[in-house]
Amino acid sequence: MSAPGRFGWWRLLNQVLVVVFVVGLAIGLVLFVRDQDWAPVRALAAQLDPVQVGAALVVAVLINASGLLLGLVSWRALFVDLGAPVGRWTAYRIFFVGFLAKFVPGRFIALPVLLRLGKQINVGPVRLAGVFVLSWAVVALTGMTVGLAAGPALLGGSAAWMLLATVPLVILFARPHLLDRGLTAASRLLRRPPPQVSASSTGLRRAITSQSLSWVVSGHHLWLLAVTAGAPPVRSYLICVAGFAAATVAGLLVMVVPDGLGVREAVLMVGLATVMPVSIATPVVLASRLVCALSEVAIGAGGLALAQYMHRRHGAVPDSATGATRSVPDPSVT
Repeated sequence: MSAPGRFGWWRLLNQVLVVVFVVGLAIGLVLFVRDQDWAPVRALAAQLDPVQVGAALVVAVLINASGLLLGLVSWRALFVDLGAPVGRWTAYRIFFVGFLAKFVPGRFIALPVLLRLGKQINVGPVRLAGVFVLSWAVVALTGMTVGLAAGPALLGGSAAWMLLATVPLVILFARPHLLDRGLTAASRLLRRPPPQVSASSTGLRRAITSQSLSWVVSGHHLWLLAVTAGAPPVRSYLICVAGFAAATVAGLLVMVVPDGLGVREAVLMVGLATVMPVSIATPVVLASRLVCALSEVAIGAGGLALAQYMHRRHGAVPDSATGATRSVPDPSVT
């Protein structure tokens, strides 16, 4: 078959994969809206000042969006280390596809799209999977560590033992090279080739710091919603800010529902019920879910569209033999 023929089939396959991903994303969003009972949120909002409620929702969306962008900084730090030295917009395309996949039932429907994007910049499936696995580990470890701050508010002095759970993250931050040694040792144990790439100390520390800040910033949206609904500001602070991180990590462990739907709410209810009536905590938790969905879809869809445009403008060069694109250096590479 001629090169133009191969290019035509490759382009058709790319288009099909994108359509399937978009359809899956749309189905996930519809399921999210349909399966939620928003009546408690409307009932609580009717009891409060509508201007105050509207302002709180808008600010909460902006707060959570800011936290999400810090998470993007963390992911790119790992991608530059383990993936490829490409421009930021080329890397962001991959991030936003993986980010939006949380709304797709099962999430695995995004895998072919991610593999295609990786192939375009000569990042194979093993390296790409390594970036996402390590990123997920950083997200989980930092989220659990930040979430521990809610322990004293819930358990009092008996929660001191929970500080032991911070040891893995502290060791990883202080001695980042231990990660590469661990991966090499695991490869030898499994009789597999050693890793092709390694995480630098600077990149790993930057990822941990940015992701930790992401959790802290994002958690403030829940605190704002809770205080607006009448929660005591001081007593609810750590429960909301730290508890949000712990609840979100719990949701990340559930892969068969969009964005851990229901799991995060259950964990948050345990904490919020200690500072406000359950009848008030329920709509607050639902409002938090709505705020997260709005900010995540806005950041994800808007970011993907912008990254796609900037990638095509600055970093994509067609390959006449395969129909794929290869990235060229641009000023944003660090």
